[in-house]
Amino acid sequence: MYDCVYIFVSSTNTAFRMLNQFLGSKLATITVQENLSIKEIFQLLQSALKEMQMLVELKDKDFQEKIEVPLYSKLILPDLSTNEKIRLIKDIYGQYNGIFENICGPICAVIIKHGNLPEMLETAIQNLMSTPVPSLQVSELLMTKEEIAKALPDSSPCSSQTASPVKQKTHSFSVVPSSFSLTKFMRIIQCKQTSKDSVQLAVELMAEAVQILKPTCEHFQRSIKMAEEYITLIIDKKQ
Repeated sequence: MYDCVYIFVSSTNTAFRMLNQFLGSKLATITVQENLSIKEIFQLLQSALKEMQMLVELKDKDFQEKIEVPLYSKLILPDLSTNEKIRLIKDIYGQYNGIFENICGPICAVIIKHGNLPEMLETAIQNLMSTPVPSLQVSELLMTKEEIAKALPDSSPCSSQTASPVKQKTHSFSVVPSSFSLTKFMRIIQCKQTSKDSVQLAVELMAEAVQILKPTCEHFQRSIKMAEEYITLIIDKKQ
């Protein structure tokens, strides 16, 4: 689950750095704070991606007005070979030399725009909200199975008593207790199904959450990788 969060943030930051470099934008990269919940991290991502989407939509519109439809249509195809991409770049340079000062930025914006990253993330979050996983702190995703077991409340699962805070022993960062800690997460699991091992059920819930997010994670990676490939080919052509 931590890997999914990392992929979303790192992919978003890579997109921001490319747009900042080649379009002169000032999109602020995101730092994962371990004491935030998964839900809070995703809310930060949603806000940042919406700002990015407004930028790339404007650049995409400008690019469409200056380029022929066949070339534009090819540019957003996800399955072009490297040779086809090289030919496409040459065609754009050949027909529009002097119109675009630098095509890295516009092409990057077009590809990222068609990735529909904000919509993809929003759908994934909506699906994930059917589980209690989004309320976990990011730091808690790094806990071992043994640490999770220690987080189980000593009192009866559905008791209203408050369990003592979870102690982090193996991680150097400090954890600020959240209103919905791992302890409460585990208590909810026990209330739902006391006949099954709570730690195992927690692991299964996390695996389910990963499966929900996995397609969107892979989509993020593909979209950003495609933009990076075009940037690399354009830079190589100039050299």
